[in-house]
Amino acid sequence: MSHQEYSLALGDVNPQDRAALSALITDNAPLFKRFVMSAFPDDMRYAYEPDTFSVTAIDDTQFSFSCCVHYFEPCADRNMHDRHDYQVPYALRDGTLVFSLDETRWVVE
Repeated sequence: MSHQEYSLALGDVNPQDRAALSALITDNAPLFKRFVMSAFPDDMRYAYEPDTFSVTAIDDTQFSFSCCVHYFEPCADRNMHDRHDYQVPYALRDGTLVFSLDETRWVVE
């Protein structure tokens, strides 16, 4: 398994302010690319769309987010934007928001 730990400095963000924590996570949407794309390894037809990233819920121990993955095929009527939902546990430690993402590439045999 390939887990990657990430730490986001809180800076001026109040750890009790869930809206500010959500904004901090959203501002760092590119960090989630390998996690989301691990389900589509080496398939160039799929692309992560960080502009569609949004935190949908957050509590004291985890946050949920949603984002789109674009599927492209030369036949224009087969292109799709699929929305995916995820939950990620997190912790607040020493002025940082810390979470781990499983970036293990999904392989079908």
